[in-house]
Amino acid sequence: MDEAIRLGIRQAENAALLAVAMHSAWLDLWLESYHATSAVLNTGPEQCARTRRLIERGVSPSLAAQDLHLVR
Repeated sequence: MDEAIRLGIRQAENAALLAVAMHSAWLDLWLESYHATSAVLNTGPEQCARTRRLIERGVSPSLAAQDLHLVR
């Protein structure tokens, strides 16, 4: 019986850790898109077009939103 209780507690701990990890990953993605969007809104049309082209080429939105000159 004690082993069954310990197993249940371990499963509950694992479920809680998984939920925290999923929430953290979701929050990171949301914040990245938020920062990229706000950076695009705060720049001129030329920078917006450049950022959009970089994202279409596979550069992450957070890097594309920065004023970097990336060469492929």
